[in-house]
Amino acid sequence: MSLPQPGGRRRGRCRSGSATRAGTEAARAALGPQAPLEGLVFCWPDGSPLRPQQVLVTLRHTAATIMISSGVPPAVVSKTLRHSTLSTTVNLYGHLLPHAARDAVRALGRALERADRDHGPTGAVQAA
Repeated sequence: MSLPQPGGRRRGRCRSGSATRAGTEAARAALGPQAPLEGLVFCWPDGSPLRPQQVLVTLRHTAATIMISSGVPPAVVSKTLRHSTLSTTVNLYGHLLPHAARDAVRALGRALERADRDHGPTGAVQAA
């Protein structure tokens, strides 16, 4: 089956996989003939069109989530996303940062243990 294009041209089926195609066809069938903008390549599961702004926002959030979850420092994520302040990034994605807080506490604990080992509890340098 081909889908009509503006200007009378036809385009073949999407080759993204039979499961995706079957799901899309089922969604279109459920909507009936009043389906909005029939023949869209990119649409929500209900058949409504993806707006460019929605797609960009979704991709931006995905990129931020991947960076933060991969341990990229929030300041770098903020600059990459061109947020005006670091607080904007933290307010939007702070819920993804608990692992960073745990890592910071562990790093501080290790540093204090090394300091105790190297300098002792009184702060004097221990002989090796």
